[in-house]
Amino acid sequence: MIDFAKLRFVFSETFSTIGAPTTVFIWITCVVVATVAGPFGTFLGMDLLERAFYWGLVTTGGILFGYAMYATALMILGEKHPFLFDPFVAFLIAVILGPMIWLLRTSLQPDAPTGLINLRGVVFNTFVISFGVLALRRQICRLTPVPLRSGLRDTLGANTFPGPRLLRRLEEDVRAPVLRLSANDHYVDVVTTRGAQILRLRLSDAIDEMEPAEGCCVHRSHWVARDAIERVERENAHKMFLLLKNGDRVPVSRTYRGNLEDMGIIAQQAQNGVMVAGRN
Repeated sequence: MIDFAKLRFVFSETFSTIGAPTTVFIWITCVVVATVAGPFGTFLGMDLLERAFYWGLVTTGGILFGYAMYATALMILGEKHPFLFDPFVAFLIAVILGPMIWLLRTSLQPDAPTGLINLRGVVFNTFVISFGVLALRRQICRLTPVPLRSGLRDTLGANTFPGPRLLRRLEEDVRAPVLRLSANDHYVDVVTTRGAQILRLRLSDAIDEMEPAEGCCVHRSHWVARDAIERVERENAHKMFLLLKNGDRVPVSRTYRGNLEDMGIIAQQAQNGVMVAGRN
């Protein structure tokens, strides 16, 4: 049975880096070099604009299929067969993308000799090129044979990174105990003891990835870690705020006050109308 939650997470994590500068640079470089050089007979069979169109589609499709097949391989192989991972990804790309490249090529060069463009050759070349790119990437990035980024390990069963899963999404210089999460349109502001970072993520998903850290929602747009709370301040009968250890003030809505009470966080003081965080 397909675990759709796991599938969605693996694909979203894999595609999260598709817009990275390195990926964009590789895409542009491949398109320009292939257009100018015209490999596999495209230099003689196509003019400059046709080569640019052809190699632009092939390169873009290759990157998209590469990411998709990478995520698929993670779902199928996981960490059980690390040395088969790159060949398996290259095989998936070849058998799916290869025939599409062949159809595109034959449509652009319908009068090309049969020996120049044949399905078996295109599939084979796609496999060789894909495998070469994957192997080169692994060497450049100094990747271990295990094909998983740390952000995917826990989802696939390798609990090698301590703490909440959300920490894996953070840059290393920000990675530290989380104080609060705040929704910001389609993003989440993650504030830690070492700084802050914005992630493209729903607040509900970010909260799910905070387990097993203890905390609660205090507002529809704010989640706060229990250990981050310094005290609770009431401005008037209707306005309440949490003062965090880093000095941030987070509003508490009436709807979510019950969460603080259920966790034993709020302990009322009779003097000055001030409320302090309860300490167990």
